[in-house]
Amino acid sequence: MSTTTRLASFGVALVAVLGLGAGLGVAVGPDVQPTKAEAPAPIGQGVVSAAEGYRLVPATTSLVPAGGTFRFAITAQDGGAVHRFTAIHERDLHLIVVNRELTTFHHVHPTLDVDGNWSIDLPALDPGSYRAVADFQIADGPRLALGTDLTVAGQYQPTELREPTGRDSTDGYDVELAVERNDSGEVKAELTVRRNGELVTDLEPYLGASGHLVAMRRGDLAYAHVHPVEGDGSAPGVVTFDAELTTAGRYGLFFDFKHNGTVHTAAFTFDQGPVTGKPDMEMRDR
Repeated sequence: MSTTTRLASFGVALVAVLGLGAGLGVAVGPDVQPTKAEAPAPIGQGVVSAAEGYRLVPATTSLVPAGGTFRFAITAQDGGAVHRFTAIHERDLHLIVVNRELTTFHHVHPTLDVDGNWSIDLPALDPGSYRAVADFQIADGPRLALGTDLTVAGQYQPTELREPTGRDSTDGYDVELAVERNDSGEVKAELTVRRNGELVTDLEPYLGASGHLVAMRRGDLAYAHVHPVEGDGSAPGVVTFDAELTTAGRYGLFFDFKHNGTVHTAAFTFDQGPVTGKPDMEMRDR
């Protein structure tokens, strides 16, 4: 699935919906304590290209505006391509491609060949700078998120994240975001999906869950991938996420949901101010 979206926004209260993050695995901020075994280990700011002896190696970092095949490998410390991965939410690897402004977003799933090379046909991209983030788990090894910078040649036209609101419309669907939070950064975020004013009560599973959140922080493009709280009593058409974030910044948030066999993405901007009581972000990804 691939989606390009122009961001809507949400304000300070939304910030803590992040789960996984930037860095060596996926941790926004310098100290993330996962609550699930599948969560990656934390490191620094932003998504690095190498960690724990593994590296994302692109065949090229230049893409054409008309789209084309992006190829890369995940290599081990000996330089050889990794061939064995453990599936995370029904896929061996999730690839996120965003522009630096966080106004274009694609969540796609490359295929792996017998030589250990991943490939994916990307859609048309506007000229500019992009970040590709591969989210995966090595078989009998760590869960990681590794990134690389990409460029698309052509006449660059700057874009900006829109200011915060709690609503977005995409493909005829209206999505509303409601948040409960406290001063320590604990957040319960509920996303409600409607179409033609009616609640969509028959959302379909997507990658083994009722929805997914991907969030990235403006500037260093720290990355987070959050899965929903299942079995929490949410009404049909409402997807709930729990997380905790104590790192200030502006984020792009992308909510994937599936209906009538098609995956749609609602996009928001949200701001996080200082959170009292804890120096670093902690994550809940249930």
